[in-house]
Parts: sequence; C-alpha cells; structure tokens
Amino acid sequence: MSDPNPPVKPVKRRRLWLYLLVSVFFIALTVFGYYGYQVYQAMNQAYEPPTREKSEKRDSKVKITEDPVSILLLGVDERKNDKGRSDTMIVMTINPRQQTVKMMNIPRDTYTVIPGRAGYDKINHAYAFGGTELAITSVEEFLDIPIDHYAKVNMKGFSRIIDELGGVEVDVPFDFEFQDYHFQQGPMLLDGDAAFRFTQMRKDDPRGDLGRNERQQQVIKGILKKGTSASSWSKWDDVLGQIGENVTTDISPVDLLQLQGIYKQLGNKKIETLTIEGENKRIDRIFYYVVSDEEKARIQLELREHLELPAEKTHAGR
Repeated sequence: MSDPNPPVKPVKRRRLWLYLLVSVFFIALTVFGYYGYQVYQAMNQAYEPPTREKSEKRDSKVKITEDPVSILLLGVDERKNDKGRSDTMIVMTINPRQQTVKMMNIPRDTYTVIPGRAGYDKINHAYAFGGTELAITSVEEFLDIPIDHYAKVNMKGFSRIIDELGGVEVDVPFDFEFQDYHFQQGPMLLDGDAAFRFTQMRKDDPRGDLGRNERQQQVIKGILKKGTSASSWSKWDDVLGQIGENVTTDISPVDLLQLQGIYKQLGNKKIETLTIEGENKRIDRIFYYVVSDEEKARIQLELREHLELPAEKTHAGR
C-alpha cells in the first residue's frame, strides 16, 4: 500500500514553521505589560494540569524558571471526530542560567520506534495513536532527553487569529490557484483561510519546498508585524480569546509569566536553531526520513549538554 503522504524534502528552511508555531505564544508574552490580565486569562484557559509529576528521564522534578528545561511544541491539524496528527514537532530547550534557547524541528516523517507499538513508524503518527502523552514519550525515546512540558497549537486556529488581526499582507510571487483560491502576483491582503492555503501549495511552485517555505515566511512575518503593531492592540481581547481556544499547555500561567521575564532578558541574543540531518528513504513502499545513529548521537549530546544532563548517558539506538 502506497503512502498517502508524498515525500517531503527536508530542507533547512522547513523549520520556518516553528516560528509560526511559537509566534503567537511569544507575542502574547511580549505584550503582557499592556494586556496583563487578558494574557493571564488566555493562558489560564489554555492551561491543562500535567498528568505526570516529572519525566521518567529525570531523577527529580525541575523548576521551569530556574533549571534548564525542555518544551515540546506540537502543531496539530485537528478535525471533528479525528484526533489528527502532529504536523509540526519542535523541541525547545531553555537554559535560564545561560539565558539561551535552542530549538529543533523533528521532521514529521522521521523513522523511529513509537513506545508500545511494534516496529518502526513515522514520529508524527504517535500523536494519532496516543495523543500528547505518546508524542512526548516518542520524542523522549528518539532524542534520549526528558520532555518537561508541552504546548500544543491547533494549526487551524491560526486562520482565526489572522482574521481577528484583520488579515495579513503578502507579496504573491506569481499567479496560481489552489483549493478554489486565486492568488494574483503582487501585494494581496489575505484573510485567515486564504493565508493558510497560500502557505500550503507546493506542487505548482517551480521552486517546490523552497518556494512554499518562503511563502510561509511571508505569512509569519505578517502575523508578527500585525500582532505587535500598536494599531492591533485594541484587537487583543479577541486575539487572546483565540489563543485560549487553540492552545493547550501544561505550563501554568504563573510559570508562563516568569518565562516572559526570561524571554525579555534574552534581548537580541541569538536563539539557536538546530537541524537534524537525515535522508529520505522508501521502506516497504513508504517514504521515511531516516536519521543515522551518528547524527542522532550528535543531536542528543548537544541537547543534553544544554539541559546540563550527564553526557555519558547518551545512546544512539534507534
């Protein structure tokens, strides 16, 4: 049986989706001084108490504002009566002592073991099989690090957020049609659904994934520009309502507020983006993204060092 998902070339620019995934999260933190109560309410609505005290890969519980911690960011395409799959999986490690952040996208087709299931599968299937909990344990198994917290975003929610902001401005690189939308070359103001479709098209783009990623980047920049402009502050009540409805996290509102202080202290310091290298392979007529043991060990070591974990525990078994 052939794989319904076409092979995706894992170019580095694909990690641009991580900025879309975290943009609203960080915008909310940035404007806290102006809309503190509303931000708190939105984060409280998004809060889902943790089901475990700590990761099994931790000897003791860590404090998010004092100790190096890891957060799994999940971008999920949820539909009615369908749990969906995690289209985007990003591991973010924060070291408050160093005031540094590392972020790494895990390609959704990554070939790995999913705990409790036989054989190997694509890592993004873990969410479909067992929700957030299985997605977390699968990432922990793959990277050999603890996942201390998570934040899950319904990707469809970004369309509604764009609508609340009054649309997003883009520069269409060429004329094309996609899913009943016509995009005309030149500047266009797109509503939420049109912007979502604008970022999806790939097959008719002569530059393939590279072109799609650049269109995604345009939408990301448009969201950030609109979301942080003074003219949008009056709309933040509605925007924050959408955040509360479309974001779920086990980070408490109080801890989020303290994280905001850490984020502000970063200033212009570089937030490092890591890339895990691999290759597309067809296994049993299904396309996977296969990461070598050596590459996995390299990434594991870098993340463990940033989390101040013993490096000697790192292993690269698939």
